[in-house]
Amino acid sequence: MRSRQERQLNTFHMRNLRRILDITWKDHVTNKTLLKITEVPSMFTLLNQRRMRWLGHVTRMVDGRILKDLLHGELASGRRPTGRHQLRFKDACKRDLKQMNFEINTWEAVAAERSAWRCKVQKGLQQLED
Repeated sequence: MRSRQERQLNTFHMRNLRRILDITWKDHVTNKTLLKITEVPSMFTLLNQRRMRWLGHVTRMVDGRILKDLLHGELASGRRPTGRHQLRFKDACKRDLKQMNFEINTWEAVAAERSAWRCKVQKGLQQLED
């Protein structure tokens, strides 16, 4: 399930591609066809790629850096408001890893080596696009 913001970004992306190519709704061009014509990945793929790139970067940081501590840290005390909880960045990354068939427990070992991480992410993104 994609977040509301991601769906809105994708809609904006597709609308602008249609405007650039002067394609109207009367032409009956699907989003998949439009992405093939333009050879541009979908907004979902771009967002996943950026998240995975950043996640690999932070994972390779030395321990003690603020960003790494924030990513892996948990609050000792405190309460969240009632209702549906806000989706954290960490939750979005876990969802993306699961969609790309990464092992949730072993992704950090793969991310430690940059070239292997890039290859694995590219393959996962390609599977999502197809």
